[in-house]
Order: sequence, then C-alpha cells, then structure tokens
Amino acid sequence: MGGETMRIAFVVAGLGAGGAEKIVNIVAHHRQDQGDEIHVLAINANDSASFFPYDPGIAVEALSPACGRSGMTLRRLFALRRRLQILKPDLVVSFLTKVNVLTSLASTGLPHALIASERNNRARQPMNLVWRVLFAGALRRSSVLVMQTESAARDLPKILRRRSVTIPNLVFPVEGEFVRKPGTPPRIVAVGRLDRQKGFDLLLHAFARVRSDLDTVSLTIFGEGPERDKLEELVGHLQLRHCVELPGVSASPGGWLRPGDIYVLSSRFEGFPNALLEALSAGMATISFDCPWGPAEIVSDEKDGILVGAEDVGGLARALQRLATDDALRERLAAAGPGVAARFAPAILLDKWDAAISRSVEIHRRLAAHVIEMGAIR
Repeated sequence: MGGETMRIAFVVAGLGAGGAEKIVNIVAHHRQDQGDEIHVLAINANDSASFFPYDPGIAVEALSPACGRSGMTLRRLFALRRRLQILKPDLVVSFLTKVNVLTSLASTGLPHALIASERNNRARQPMNLVWRVLFAGALRRSSVLVMQTESAARDLPKILRRRSVTIPNLVFPVEGEFVRKPGTPPRIVAVGRLDRQKGFDLLLHAFARVRSDLDTVSLTIFGEGPERDKLEELVGHLQLRHCVELPGVSASPGGWLRPGDIYVLSSRFEGFPNALLEALSAGMATISFDCPWGPAEIVSDEKDGILVGAEDVGGLARALQRLATDDALRERLAAAGPGVAARFAPAILLDKWDAAISRSVEIHRRLAAHVIEMGAIR
C-alpha cells in the first residue's frame, strides 16, 4: 500500500469537543487530502453530529446501539466488528484506551493494519483489572502505537516500546487577534471535562486563597462533565459565586480562548494537554501543574510559562497571585507562547502521522506475507 491511497477507518468514542476528537478530525482531513477514503466510526455516539465539522466526503457514523445500558460494551464491540467486516478498511486507527481495546478485539482475524493511539495517562487513569488485562493484549495486536509524550513511551513495557512512535498533539495558529486591553483586570480561564482528573477543585481552592487580594480578577472554567454539581457546590462553599463562572462548553472550537489573559492547567494527570498548547498559541500567559504527562515537555518554567508542583494548591495560589499582579511578567510569558506552539506546527506533526501510517501498513504487509509463506511450507 506504500504510497497508494487507502480506505482508513478512524475509531473514536464520541464526536464531542475533546482533544482526541479534535486530532482525529485534523488527521482525517489531512489523509483525505492525500486521496484516501476516510471513515470515522464513533462507537459511543447516538448520531453523527460532530462538534468539529467534517467535510461531506468523510463518512461519519454513530455506532452506539439504541438500547439500554445492560451489555452495552459487548453490543458496541459487535457493532464495530460488523461495520469493519462490511467496510473492509486497509487500516484502522483507534484513539483512547478503552476504544483501543474494543477495536483490537473487533479486529481479531480481520485483514487490516491497526494503529492504537493512546491519549491519556494509562498509569493514572482509573481502570479495573479486566480492562487492564485486555489493554495489555490489545496493544500487542497493534503494529504501531502512537504515544503523545516521551514519558508515555518510556512507561510502556519493553516489548511494546519498540512499536511506539511519539507524536505530540499539533496546534494551528490561532486565527484573528485577541484584544487584551492594558490596565483591565486579568481574566483567568481553564477548560476541560468537569471530572476529577482535570483538578478544577484544586484550582478553586487555590483561587479562593488569593481572591481577597485580587478583588477584580475573575475565573471562568469552560467544560461539562460529571463533577459539575460538586464544583458548583464548592464555588458556593468558598464564597466565589460573584467571580467564578462555569458556562459549559464554548459555542465554537477555541471559543474559550477569547475571554482569557491567564490560562491555568490544574490537572492531576494528563496524556498531553491540548488546551495548554492552544493557550500558548493564542498568546496567553500560562500556569500549569507539572503533572504526568505533558506539561514539562511543552513549557520551560519561567521562560515561557510557570510550572507548579503537581497538586500543590499553595504553589498554584502563589503563581496565580504573582501572574495576576505582575503585568510585565504576564506580558513576557504571553509573548513567548506562540514560539512554543510553533514546535507543534501541523506540517511537522502530520508528516509524523504519515510516517506512522506507512510504517503500520508495511509491518502488516510483511506479517501477512510471512503467514502466507509459513502456510505454503506446511
């Protein structure tokens, strides 16, 4: 298949506003531009409406069975396998841990190449024993593993490390200018799924510690998720209702960037923080927990952002106060951001995706030829 065009199926959980969905959208359009036939299969979605728009030439399908939750995982597995049997792709690329597991199982015995792309911190994300065992087996079936950071690649078992390639997330230059009026109170923003991983409870506690000294500063946390009620209750408990907003998901991709002067990444762990990269690209001063994995491979402390010890609420509070009150520091870090983001330019990283795809197809072709040869010998 080398330089030939292919039929590629990208398998994702859903079609929402997450980082994995965004990267799938970008890589899918890139491969469409190369002449490939592209299908996007969303195994948890009930309809094909996507937060990130797709070209009409890309087939987007929702595979979630319309029925109750009982046995849902098995039904999704069988629905995906049936679709792959009908579609007969040359290559399947799956994203996110459980999707990688289901895609590997659904691909058993089918004649396509397989890439698994890990997007989260597998060492820290909650996963029961059954999923962990299945996960280890699933990665062994993939000819190429795409990891987002060198730390993630090093964490793999040695037998899998040889198959891994590191491809960080990419970021497009932000369109339009962001007008930040000098002399106006800085606006702090954060964004992500409202769940424990993203650490917004830690951010709220840090903000509460310095709010009395920053009486004109506001905090907006964009996103939606299962922790909304807890976070709203915490906002009330900390007496922050007058200065903290949780407006939900921004109406358009990147819409959360415009209100902000300071971006904060408060995650307990990450796979690779897309939002941090986007904030840097937009020329926003950034503060991040130095959590595993990702921030330290993007930001150099004090040079183009501020890194704080992981889950150090006191350290985060001090960084917030410092950046909110030091206009010169805030402007210097903001000016450095686009230079950092340039290291993650689409042209550089889409070339790496092309190389990973070619490598996967070539490995699969060699293995298939070997199987045929062994069968002939017998």
